[in-house]
Amino acid sequence: MYREVAKVANGFQDLGIQKGDRVALMLPNIPEFLYIWLGLNSIGASIVPINTFFKGEETAYVINHSDSKLVVTCKEYYSLIKAILPRCPKIQELVVVRKEGESKIGIDFQNLVRKQSDKLPPVDLDENDEAAILYTSGTTGHPKGCVQLHSYYLVAGFRYSQNMMLTEQDCVITPLPLFHMNPQILSTMGTLWVGARLALVDRFHPKSWWDSVRRSGATKFHYLGVMPAMLMGQKVTEHDADHSHWIGMGGGVPSKLHSEFEKRFNVTLLEGFGMTECGLVICTNVDLDRKIGSGCIGTVFPEYEAMVVDDYDQEVKTGEIGELVLRNSDSLNRRRGFMKEYYKNPEATEEVWKTGWFHTGDYVRTDDEGYVFFIDRKKDIIRRSGENISASEVEDSIRTHPNVLDVAVVAVPDNIREQEVKAYVIRHETVAIEVEDLIAWCEERLAYFKIPRYWEFISELPVTNTGKIQKQKLREGAIDLRTNSYDRVEKVFHSKIQI
Repeated sequence: MYREVAKVANGFQDLGIQKGDRVALMLPNIPEFLYIWLGLNSIGASIVPINTFFKGEETAYVINHSDSKLVVTCKEYYSLIKAILPRCPKIQELVVVRKEGESKIGIDFQNLVRKQSDKLPPVDLDENDEAAILYTSGTTGHPKGCVQLHSYYLVAGFRYSQNMMLTEQDCVITPLPLFHMNPQILSTMGTLWVGARLALVDRFHPKSWWDSVRRSGATKFHYLGVMPAMLMGQKVTEHDADHSHWIGMGGGVPSKLHSEFEKRFNVTLLEGFGMTECGLVICTNVDLDRKIGSGCIGTVFPEYEAMVVDDYDQEVKTGEIGELVLRNSDSLNRRRGFMKEYYKNPEATEEVWKTGWFHTGDYVRTDDEGYVFFIDRKKDIIRRSGENISASEVEDSIRTHPNVLDVAVVAVPDNIREQEVKAYVIRHETVAIEVEDLIAWCEERLAYFKIPRYWEFISELPVTNTGKIQKQKLREGAIDLRTNSYDRVEKVFHSKIQI
């Protein structure tokens, strides 16, 4: 790993990349992602990982907003990157991993690093230098760029390795995409801390997941809430629990499935809480009472302090529901381990750090033993299969259709994917438009996971006196939000849902 990283560091230095520069990465889960990430960080450059499900406009926004100087991609996304490069004036060069004949522009990555020195070049670095800009969905319509320092990665990786009790004998397997913070700051950094092994798969495959775990020799694995539900849906076999005990770490496992899942598959699932802005700060522990089925996400790590507050930032009593706010326990550096800032958005940075505490936008409660229980999300974010979806971004895309008068997007509870997306649409009275037209419109503009599954045409939306849509009124009185909706997945209209 050291030799590969050193070759990458020297190769990118030859291209003119230096400390303080940013490089956008649109790559799948391949070893080169790790080499490039760590190689760039070794020379003081910063990575800007791009969601590989993004379409052209979404990708161009991240590249331009981050002020990236160079893009690294591969054959899967080459055509997309090539098409948007004319709209990305700051990009000086394109590097292509595993370049093939159709890649007519760009530098071949293998040729770039093949003859480079396998010794890292000397660069003055410390933990307060920038390591990455990680983009996370916000409520403003565009993703926010979280500027992450090296300390962000170091704190998270160390704490994860301690909580998971990792040793050099362990192997951690993750199906999560490397453009997300989770496999970066936890799986990768955690295994690096202790010299353990990391196993990557391209994505989560329910039918072959346990086979992948066995083949890799993994002792620990990562999951999202959607994974246990999908695995429980697989046919029961005599080999389900036929292995040494595995430990999984994740979030969002359905409470009703938690205990049953652990028993069937001979595993322990540790629920936790984290965000791109703050890393992993709360998690259950194997040696402590996990309070399975209660929504418990564990206790706060010793590196952090937590408080639950009301809408006026006053601490609420134990057991009462309020917003979770956080800070580092180091009185000299309350923001260590957190993002430095939202890039080019000082107002949002100041708002989220008001009163000197980081405001998560999530509702929780605590008990007398210090356990934290997740209640719900305060922000207008829809959580589908581990992806954070900005409702306003989806609304903006649908609203640009010439035959749409207005739209509101809300979350629909889902047993498999945690939440699904529903759109309430007002059509122009004089123009005919069908659901299929809107779906096709979204397919050209949004990543597939952002496209609403449920669609309902209505004549008006509830609004305040200032014209703000009152989404809570769309939910009030609805036994099931799928009723009176067209289902994009099942391709049927649900006039009534059987409960």
